[in-house]
Formats: sequence, C-alpha cells, structure tokens
Amino acid sequence: MVLLAQGDKEMASCAQSVSELLATCGALMKLASQGSKFTPALANVTADVCASCETQCRKYENKHAECKACADACTACLKECEALAA
Repeated sequence: MVLLAQGDKEMASCAQSVSELLATCGALMKLASQGSKFTPALANVTADVCASCETQCRKYENKHAECKACADACTACLKECEALAA
C-alpha cells in the first residue's frame, strides 16, 4: 500500500489480490463459525482466491519480504480451504 501511495503502480495487481483474499477469508470465517451449509462452497471459491493471490505475490517474493510472507500464507490457506471444501 505504501508503494501504491508513492505512485508505484507495479504492485496494483498484488494489492487487488490481497484485498480479494481478505474479503473471502473473512466471509469464510464467519460462515464456518456458524456451521453454515454454504461453508464448503465458499471454501472452494476462497481456495481459488488463495491460489490467485499466491501467484501474484510470488512475482514479488524476492523483492519484498511481505510478498513472500503473503504467498506462503496463501499456500497454507489454500490447503485449509481445500479441506473445508471436501
């Protein structure tokens, strides 16, 4: 976000992916905590979002430690989402 604020548009797609990830993970946590019947379906969508975010973050993992940390977290999140979706 700091880079975007400084006018560096290179990270725009990464920031968009993270925003999507936060939205879907937040919704998934709420549904899962309620035992919703929609949890597996949203977990499947969230897995797709995690995979997309990981792809974006891996592009910058050697340049920014935050991107590597996010990509690694996406890998872990993807595994958990796949387990919930099953």
